[in-house]
Amino acid sequence: MEYRFSPDRLAELNRAPVPLLLARITTGCPSYGKTAADIDSVDTLIAEIRGHCASDTDFIRQSMPLQEIVFRTLLLDADSTMTLGQLHQELTERWSSAIRPITVTLSGLARILDSDEFYGFEAIPVDDPELADLPMLTASGADDSDGLAQIIAAIAANVDDEEDDDTDLFEEDEDDCEDDDTDLFIDDSPDNESEDAESEDEE
Repeated sequence: MEYRFSPDRLAELNRAPVPLLLARITTGCPSYGKTAADIDSVDTLIAEIRGHCASDTDFIRQSMPLQEIVFRTLLLDADSTMTLGQLHQELTERWSSAIRPITVTLSGLARILDSDEFYGFEAIPVDDPELADLPMLTASGADDSDGLAQIIAAIAANVDDEEDDDTDLFEEDEDDCEDDDTDLFIDDSPDNESEDAESEDEE
């Protein structure tokens, strides 16, 4: 899931994006001190924030509310869009501290952003990678594709061997089965032949 700052989302909430952005520009921005009527477009403000506030150490502070940190982080991003995982990493690794630890979970952060009605966060569904575990295979440091191909080939070969082993467990020798079935019905006992002969003599 990705999230972005969306003026359209703010419009749905009956909120204007320009005042929200003007309240967050710094003295280094050309639009600092202007009113909403002086602003031509929302994109102009976002471009100013991205160009002049990124190097301002006070633009984002640890003491800010979690949603405010997310909002300002999105404004500094190139397209104002980041994945849920990237936002979570920013919060828990960059802005968390011993004084103010941020221990929100991924699902908890998603709930906070989805329920927001102030900043204009918009959720964007994205497709999950089909082979999410494959990056772990290259953790050994092999950067070339040949190494990955060898790993996959080894896994495939192991699967084939396991299938062969399963087949051997249930294979039977047809000749042995036929011999076993025949032995069940053949009675070559000499006692039976003697009894038959005695019966004929008595008759």
